[in-house]
Amino acid sequence: SILGLPLLLLPTFFPGPMGRALLPRLCTALLLAGEVSRYASALEVKPLSLPFFSPVALATAGFGATSAATVDAAADDDDDKQDLSSNTRKVTAANAPCNLEPWLAESAALGEEGFHVICALNHTALKVYRGGMKTPEPLLLRVGKSDLRKVLAASLDIKLGIEYNTTKGLLKWRKQPWTLFGQMGRELQVGSETKFLAEHFERLPASPLLLLLFEGGAWRWPTIRVGYRREAMEGVFLTTVSRQPALFEVVIDPTASPSKGKKASKLNAALLSNVVELARPKLQASMTEGKVDKKMRSSEQTFLDYGMDPKLKELALATSRLLRGPEENLEALQVLRYTESQHYDAHRDYWDPREFPDVPRFKNQEGYWHMRHATLLWYLSPPDEGGETWFPRAHGGPIPTGDWMACDDRGAKVSPRNATAVLFYSLRADGDIDEYSWHCGCPVKKGVKWAANSWISNTPKGIRAEGRRPETPPKGVRKSGKRPADGGQQEHFETKEL
Repeated sequence: SILGLPLLLLPTFFPGPMGRALLPRLCTALLLAGEVSRYASALEVKPLSLPFFSPVALATAGFGATSAATVDAAADDDDDKQDLSSNTRKVTAANAPCNLEPWLAESAALGEEGFHVICALNHTALKVYRGGMKTPEPLLLRVGKSDLRKVLAASLDIKLGIEYNTTKGLLKWRKQPWTLFGQMGRELQVGSETKFLAEHFERLPASPLLLLLFEGGAWRWPTIRVGYRREAMEGVFLTTVSRQPALFEVVIDPTASPSKGKKASKLNAALLSNVVELARPKLQASMTEGKVDKKMRSSEQTFLDYGMDPKLKELALATSRLLRGPEENLEALQVLRYTESQHYDAHRDYWDPREFPDVPRFKNQEGYWHMRHATLLWYLSPPDEGGETWFPRAHGGPIPTGDWMACDDRGAKVSPRNATAVLFYSLRADGDIDEYSWHCGCPVKKGVKWAANSWISNTPKGIRAEGRRPETPPKGVRKSGKRPADGGQQEHFETKEL
């Protein structure tokens, strides 16, 4: 608008053929400058770094080359330039190539360094937000004709193994391959990523794709910030209690009407309604490493196979959907009863290799590092008073040496009267153990507490379902084998929605 008046007066100062020739060229130059500015914004490139950005330069330059070629001057080849520029032109109108809000945090959290958010603008150009961190300057990767896994692994310096100095010396384990997931939880088969992107953008060239990379190869809900609340499934809400460790209150909305169809969320309190009845006659004194120590742990426990009851079968499927991991990685359901004064001292759900320096113990049949990844602790029936779950190291606190049952204001506490369950991770996003995931079952002061643990490991104990095996397994890793009897490629991984 400001430049409009001088343009209208241009014929007055330059009458005749000169004015008539300059007017359309200057108008075109201004329009192209605006387009270049918008493209630069979409790619987060500073306008001053772009050649020919000046309207005067554009007015006097030849118009044989398009502005899109100018924006992509740094592209590896002409095909990459054309793909990126055409796609960017369409997504700029929406002013948001990918919806990043549910996945990026304002600040870093220990344990999330191995989590990366990727916005694929097309099959050759990616924006990478390392550590799940917001930044005005994400890593811009040009894949070109290279293999996507090789480019990402080199750019992010992804480690292939886990190692610890122990009393038996340096012990090492090979990690399962790092994995890309869609935002709806679909796991991309390792080795198929390049082909998948190419096919996606061939079908939907104007649809940027959001992908989540976990270096440990297993899904882990990002924490974002303390108090952040998300609807992980229909009617199932996660609220961040702590970022270190990753700790969430889980609440199932009892008023939410069940959804229908293939995407139905079947996770509801009714699936847990008969757990106490099934467990009661089987209860025994709780053990730790095969021994009863009532000073440390005084509750009673039993284990229920998910396959023993129709509701438990459905619970296993729904739990795997919430945790976005395969059913074959679930352990049997542990059911616990705490009567008055019963408790469980502060402990961890993982095994520290420095305390148990045994390589075979932490290796699955495929040869990968195998460890308990996450705990979903269900509150089946809360006590009248007490019975909280205490996380003494939450927010980065020290080990509560000597105060294993303090249940004080250090760290964080979750009350069974306020939540359906509590979810926390024993492994970091890179697959290593999270030493801040210590927790305690506080003494019940009044009434009886019933709870149940749904544990999921980072890998199956045996050979993973065929659809989840790497297209080309790493050297030394078993390529085939019998599947566990209760294993199988689950519906969650068959859905075509990322």
